[in-house]
Amino acid sequence: MGFLDSLMNSLRLPKKEAMFHLNRKGITNTIGYLFVLLLLLFLPDMITSIIHLETNVTEVSRGMYIIQFLVFYPLLIVFLILVGVSILAGGGLLMRKVLSRKLTYQQLWKLTAYASTLPLILSVLLKYLTVPDAFSALIFITIFLYYMYRMITIYPKVPVKP
Repeated sequence: MGFLDSLMNSLRLPKKEAMFHLNRKGITNTIGYLFVLLLLLFLPDMITSIIHLETNVTEVSRGMYIIQFLVFYPLLIVFLILVGVSILAGGGLLMRKVLSRKLTYQQLWKLTAYASTLPLILSVLLKYLTVPDAFSALIFITIFLYYMYRMITIYPKVPVKP
């Protein structure tokens, strides 16, 4: 239920109600949500990779490959989640500074994680439609920046010191 609730609210962003509902979730729920989302998005690639193994590989090598793939691929996904969202949240800090809004890095990290849902889904769909990677990245960045701008501007401004 937690994953579906987070997914539905992520797809409703940048609406204020969805944003505040998602911001109440803990950081571990957010990381778990991202892990499950990316696992679901990359599952077809994982299955295709295992099915289309070279036929000249011996059974021992094939078994070792599958075990390594099942262990290291999820670890790679977790690493990409943490690094990618952290870098994008750093960009959100810059946007927050320019817009002079009251937000902490933890709030921006969660907002970044949930704001990347729709762009990630679109990127995977565009990959299967054989759209060039540069165009897909441009769409990702454009949608993501729009979401972040809209969500950051909902928060109150930092009071000006006299």
